[in-house]
Amino acid sequence: MLKRCLVLVVIVGITAAVFHHLRSREEPWRPLERSEIDQPGQLDDLHFELRDLDPETWVRTYLPDLASPGFNLGLYKRRIPIIFDINGRIVHSWPEVRAAGRVRLSREGRLAVIGTDNLIKEYDWDGNLMWYFQLPNEGHFPHHDLIRLRNDNILILAQDDTTNTDYLWEIDSQRNVVWEWWINDHNQEFSAWDYESDHPSHCNSIRELPQNRYFDAGDTRFRPGNILVSARNLNTIFVIDKTTGDVVWQYSKGLDHQHEAVMVERGRRGDGLVIVFNNGLENLNAYRKSLVQTIDPLENEVAWEYGSEFFFSAVGGTAQPLPEENILITSSNSGRAFEIAPDGLIVWEWVPSFNPMRLERLPFDYCPQLTALTHSGISARARRVERPFVDTGLYRFDFPFNTEARVVKGKKLRLVLSNRECRQLLIPPEASVKVNYGIDGENLGDRSMRARFTMTIVDDGTPSVIVDKSLDSRKGKLQMRRTVPLVAYAYQHVEMCVSTEINSETENMAELAFWANPIINSKSQHPQRPRAGNRITKQERELRDQQLKALSYIN
Repeated sequence: MLKRCLVLVVIVGITAAVFHHLRSREEPWRPLERSEIDQPGQLDDLHFELRDLDPETWVRTYLPDLASPGFNLGLYKRRIPIIFDINGRIVHSWPEVRAAGRVRLSREGRLAVIGTDNLIKEYDWDGNLMWYFQLPNEGHFPHHDLIRLRNDNILILAQDDTTNTDYLWEIDSQRNVVWEWWINDHNQEFSAWDYESDHPSHCNSIRELPQNRYFDAGDTRFRPGNILVSARNLNTIFVIDKTTGDVVWQYSKGLDHQHEAVMVERGRRGDGLVIVFNNGLENLNAYRKSLVQTIDPLENEVAWEYGSEFFFSAVGGTAQPLPEENILITSSNSGRAFEIAPDGLIVWEWVPSFNPMRLERLPFDYCPQLTALTHSGISARARRVERPFVDTGLYRFDFPFNTEARVVKGKKLRLVLSNRECRQLLIPPEASVKVNYGIDGENLGDRSMRARFTMTIVDDGTPSVIVDKSLDSRKGKLQMRRTVPLVAYAYQHVEMCVSTEINSETENMAELAFWANPIINSKSQHPQRPRAGNRITKQERELRDQQLKALSYIN
C-alpha cells in the first residue's frame, strides 16, 4: 500500500511539474485594468479631420429608384467607425474609437470592434467603453473579423503565433470562453493544406448561418447557428457544425484567395445561396479580375456571378446581399464601394479619399438610434458619373507584397524585383506615372557603373518610349524622379515595361541599379485625396505591422 502511495505521489509530482513547465512557456498577459484602456494621451489626432470633410462629393452614383435604402457602417481611413447616409453625409461617428478591419453594430446600438491595440472592445452609441476582452497569450491576436451571435455572445477570429494558424473563440459577457475551434486540429480535412506554408489557413471572415431553406428541408449541415468560414490561403469556404466541431461542408472550385462568405437568409431571393468575393489574386478568374459569385451549396456550382473589366481587388473585399437581390461590394484594395442591381448595373458608388474597409448597409430601423436619425434631413439626390471608375488594382504596377523594401539615401523604397519587369494595365482617365530610378551609390563604394533606364508603354502593338535615361556613377546625379503624363492612354489596356541595362567595370552589380515601383495616379478619380500625414501612434503601427506580417500582407 505504501509503495502504491509513493508511486501515486511521484506521478502527481511529475504531472504538476510538466503542467507548470507548459504554463511557464505560454505565460498569459497581465490582465488590463479598465483605466489602462483608451487613454486620451494614447489617441492620435485623426478625428479632427471629421469636422472639415465634404464627404457628399465621394458619392459618384446614386439611383434612388434602384438602390437599397439604409445607412452605411464603415471606417474613416480604416480606423474611425462612422455611419453615413446614402448621399455620403456622416450622420454619426465614434471619433475617439480606433478599429482595425471590422466593426459590428448590434440591434441595441452597441459597437463591437477589433481595436488597433489588439483588444476586442464594445462601446455604447456615445462612445463609452462598456466591455473589452484580451487574448490570454501575448503572441496571439484577433484579426479580420468578429460577429455577435444570436445568443449575444461574441465570436472572434484569432491567430496562434506558434503554428500561424487560426482559431475561433466564443466569449460571453463575463469574458468566459464558452466554445472554441482550432483549424490546425482539422488540417487533414482540407486537401489544399500546405504543411510547408508559413501561414497555411489565413481565415478572413466568419458568419453564423441564418434560417435557410436547406435546413428547412432537412439538411442539418446548414443548421442555423453553424459557422461559415472563409480561408484565403486554402482557397476554400467551409461550414463548422457548432455542436460537433466537424467540418460538414466545404467548397473550393474556382476560388482564388477569396474573402467574405455570406449565406443569404430566408425570406430573401436567393435564400440559402452563399455569396463570396472571389479576389483572383493568382489570376485564376483571368488576369487581374475579381468576381462576386453566388454558390449553390447543394449543387456546389456557381449560380450567378458579377465581373467587370473595371473591377479588381487583389486582397480584401466584401459582398453583402441586400433586398431585391442587390449586392453591396467593397473593393477594399482598389478605392471604392458600389452597389449593383441583379443585371450588374451600378446603382450606387462611393469613392472616398482612402481605401474603404468592409462597408455594411444597415436598414433605417436597424436599431433605435438609427430609427431616430431616419427622418433627420435625409434626401434622395440622384447623381451619376458617366465615366466608369477604374479600380486602382488594375493600374498598380506592382503590389506591395510583390516588391522588395530597401533604404536608398535614407528613404525606404519599394523596388521592383528585377531589372526587367512588364505589366498589363488598364489606365484610368487623366493619369500620370511617377517614376523613381537610379544607382544605389551608398552600396557602390569606390566602384563605378553606368546604367541605362528605360520605360516603355505598348498600346495596340505600338511601343512608345516614355523614359530613356543613362546614369554614370562618376558623373552627376545617381537618382532621378519625374512624372510622366498618361492622358492619351485613358481607358486603354496597355503593357508597361521598365528595364535597366548595366555596364560596370567590375563584377555584376545589377542589384545596385533600381526601379522603384512606378506609381500611377488619376486626378479625376481622386481629386480630393489629401496628402497622408503622420497620424498613427507608435503602438498602433507596431501592432498593425505585426498583423500584416503574420498574415503575409507585407514582408
